[in-house]
Amino acid sequence: MSRLLLTLIFSLLVQLPALSQAQQDTSSPPAALVGRLWSPASAHFMPLEALYQRLPEGGWLLIGEQHDNPDHHRLEAEIITALGQRQQLGAVALEMANGDQQPLLDQTLDAALPPTPEALNWSAGWPWALYEAPLQAAFRWSSRVLGADLTPAQIRTAHAEGAPQGELEPAQGDFMAELLFHSHCGQLPRSQLEPMRQVQLARDQQIAAVLRAHSLPGRTGVLLTGSIHARRDLGVPRWLDSTAHLTLLLVAVEPDAVSPEDYLPESFGNLPTTDLVLFTPARKTPDYCAEFSKSQP
Repeated sequence: MSRLLLTLIFSLLVQLPALSQAQQDTSSPPAALVGRLWSPASAHFMPLEALYQRLPEGGWLLIGEQHDNPDHHRLEAEIITALGQRQQLGAVALEMANGDQQPLLDQTLDAALPPTPEALNWSAGWPWALYEAPLQAAFRWSSRVLGADLTPAQIRTAHAEGAPQGELEPAQGDFMAELLFHSHCGQLPRSQLEPMRQVQLARDQQIAAVLRAHSLPGRTGVLLTGSIHARRDLGVPRWLDSTAHLTLLLVAVEPDAVSPEDYLPESFGNLPTTDLVLFTPARKTPDYCAEFSKSQP
């Protein structure tokens, strides 16, 4: 089973509609949601300009993407470019690169060279055709491009020994275990999923450590990551301590979901899942569970 397939299945969970109490009548055809920015806290739409006005100076914007959605990568490139042009942009951190690649990221940036998969030792698990545009924007406009993920050696250690900084509350661990079980279509023994949960936890801790270490006064850094890592109730934000941050989830509209609240995933412990949601066009997605079944021996 490929890392990309597992990642796509897991990140898909953020788009499963949750049953929630609508705070106002916001029903509309799904297509009418496309391109609109939604604040769950106030249950109101906001102009896109409000995103740039709300960004935390000296902190981070965490963009939660669906990894295989081209619209999400196009928007990431647009947001990075807009922040650069506004002189608001700090560093850009990537879940898709790790600390072993940092010297290559630095060399490419320092030499003002166009990023290429060869120059960055880019993993084939992250299709270059999808990530080229946001990476070009990052190398064009940011002061530093950071590999935020665990190195392969760190992944092996977390898989064998657990996340280095331990757990959050036990209930969060149980919640994540269920999320992992269902993200793998209920087809893997739960005992096999615990080491994977520890790796997921260790990745949140590592990404948060990179963000804390590279905040720039007066600027806003951008993290490109999967939706689960970006979620306020589960992921990287739980490990950011006092580092200012804002989470933006990119979510494709669905034919049967007509209210913005329909798109909010089930939250852990009644914590907010995100600060903002930006809706993107509907798209036909693969049957991830069918693909996962084919990958099993």
